[in-house]
Amino acid sequence: MPEVKKYAPGSPSWVELATTDEKGALAFYRALFSWKDSPQPMGEGRFYHIQQIRGLDAAALYEQSPEEKKSMPAHWTVYFTVAHVDQTAARVKGLGGNLVMPPFDVMEAGRMAMAQDPLGAFFALWQPKNHIGCRIRDEVGALNWVELVTTDSKKAARFYSALLGLETSKMPGPMDYTLLRVAGKDVAGIFDMTKDMPPMPPAWMAYFEVGVVGRAAKKAQSLGGKVLLQPKTIPEVGRFAAVQDPQGAVFSIFKPSAM
Repeated sequence: MPEVKKYAPGSPSWVELATTDEKGALAFYRALFSWKDSPQPMGEGRFYHIQQIRGLDAAALYEQSPEEKKSMPAHWTVYFTVAHVDQTAARVKGLGGNLVMPPFDVMEAGRMAMAQDPLGAFFALWQPKNHIGCRIRDEVGALNWVELVTTDSKKAARFYSALLGLETSKMPGPMDYTLLRVAGKDVAGIFDMTKDMPPMPPAWMAYFEVGVVGRAAKKAQSLGGKVLLQPKTIPEVGRFAAVQDPQGAVFSIFKPSAM
């Protein structure tokens, strides 16, 4: 895939891992996805570790502060690009969500805000300056898809559609799965958690592409991770598995079907 140069407003554009052990997380993801670390100083001896593939930004991770570790487990956060973060953030509460962190500048990278949807899932809003988000997508090791697992997919779809201007549609097939679209392109999905899933709060899930899902799942286990959902095939879509890294953050690995 060519280098990504821009994201349309409403698109998921960046993923970031807040972890309890950055050294452990760096080693795990480097071995699993062949990411190269490009650490950026955050002050007070802390670093924001941008992870790259072929020199292109693919994701990031950082170690939580002692206060964050007490209140929040390790987790991935999905960022959505917006044209005006202050205007979008101002509408979160009126739509039933919660503005967790009001807009602020991230040096010359961009301007952001942290929010929570009406069902409790956390996400970030991003107005880019020098940093547009992931510059590589849909390749082995890179972000391929994001998905919201929630308790009321219809309510969640209404919220994100109203907040981000997203179109919605139903994915064909027996599964009740809502697609979020930007300018006619599918960019994310939403579905209701089922009874056979392990207990979890509503959350956004990042999917990273791999060459062979079963092999990557076994490798994640050998590196100290856990396979929460064994490899499964969705006809005409692809094969995936859900994984938990050694620090507890959950993500998915995915191999799309050949087109």
